[in-house]
Amino acid sequence: MMGLIDTTPITCDDKIFSTAEILAAITVTSCGEQQLSHCLAAGDLTLADLYNPQSRISLNQHAHIHAAFHQCSDNPLLGLEVGKRLHLTSYGIVGFALLSSATLREALTVAAQFSLLMNFKLGLHINEEGDSARLELSDRYGLSRGQEGFWCYLEISKLITLLQDILGLGFTCQGIDLAIDATPEEQALVRQSLGLDVRFNCTRTAIRFAGQWLDAKLAQANSITHASCKATCQAQLREVIQKYDLSYQVQNLLLGSGHCIASLSDIADRLHLSPRTLRRRLDALGTSYNALLVEVRKKLAIRYLLNTPMTTEAISEQLNYSDAANFRHAFKRWTGRSPREYRVLNNGGNHASRYGHGNNTVVQPLQAPAQWAERGMAAVG
Repeated sequence: MMGLIDTTPITCDDKIFSTAEILAAITVTSCGEQQLSHCLAAGDLTLADLYNPQSRISLNQHAHIHAAFHQCSDNPLLGLEVGKRLHLTSYGIVGFALLSSATLREALTVAAQFSLLMNFKLGLHINEEGDSARLELSDRYGLSRGQEGFWCYLEISKLITLLQDILGLGFTCQGIDLAIDATPEEQALVRQSLGLDVRFNCTRTAIRFAGQWLDAKLAQANSITHASCKATCQAQLREVIQKYDLSYQVQNLLLGSGHCIASLSDIADRLHLSPRTLRRRLDALGTSYNALLVEVRKKLAIRYLLNTPMTTEAISEQLNYSDAANFRHAFKRWTGRSPREYRVLNNGGNHASRYGHGNNTVVQPLQAPAQWAERGMAAVG
C-alpha cells in the first residue's frame, strides 16, 4: 500500500473515472486492433466504450486493462510513459483552471479539489520544510497491492508533466522519492526516463522542488478565467457526485462524523429527513445504514491503523464496537488479517516514520477527508 490513506466513499469498483489514461496507453503500446480489443476485454470494456467521452470506468477496470497492456508491451515503465502524455489539455476545463491559477499552490489546491475529474488515484499534500517543498502522494482508495509500481509511476509522471506545463521551461524538480522497491535495472531505467534524481524505498512518495515555486505568480494567471473554469468544474463534479445519490451522502457524513460515528437519526437530521424516510430511501437504492456503516468502519479502521498509534482497543471504541474482540473479528473478515498483522504488513508497524508527518515539518493536506462530507453535501444540495 502506498502511503497515507485519505479515505473517500468511492471504492475501487465504482465507475467514476474517465478513459483518458487508457487512450494515452494505446499510443505507448502501439497495440493492433485485435490486441487492443483483448486488453479492453480484460476490464470488460469495448472499443465503443473507450471512445465514448461519457464512459466511466472503475479503478479495478483500470487495473485489469493496464495489466493487459503491460503484458502486451512488456514495458515495466508503462505508467511513466502514459503519464508523460497527459498534459493540461488532457483534463479539459480543469486543465484551464490550473493554468489560470494565481500561484502553483492555488493550482495544486484546485487539482486536489477536482481530483475525480483528473483521474487522480493518490491524494496530494504539500509539505514545506525550510526552502524546500515536497508534493507528497498518498493512497486514497486502497489500490491493489500487485500494482503499486504502475500506479506510483503513473501518478508521479502525471504530476511532473502538470508541473512542467504550469510552470514552464524554467521549472526543474530537485528529485523524486518513491515508496516502492524495484530491481537495480528498473531503477536505472526510471532515472534515465525521468532525467531526475530518483530514490527508491522511501517512507513516502513525493516530488521534491524549491519552495519558492509555490507562491510565485503564474505567467498565465487570470482571475476571471479561473473563476469561470472552477464554476464549470464544480458543475461537472456535482454531476458525478449526484450519481452516488443518497448512499454517497450518507457515507460522506459517516466519514466526517468526528470523534463518534453518527447514528442513523443523526444522519437523517443532517439530511433533513425522518429516520423512517431515510431507511426507506436507502432500501430503494439496495442498501441500508448498517451496510454503509460497515464500509465506513472498514475505511476508518484502515486509516487509523496506518496513520495513528491508536491501539486496537482505542480504534474499536472510536468505531462504536462493544469490545475490541468484536472489532478484531470484523477486521479479519474484511481483510483476512488481524489489525496488528495488517499494520505490520503495510507499514512495518511504524505508523509515524512512514505515515506520520514528522516533528519538524509542516504538512498541508490539500483535501482533508472531512471536507468530502461538506463538499458532497454542497454539490448535491
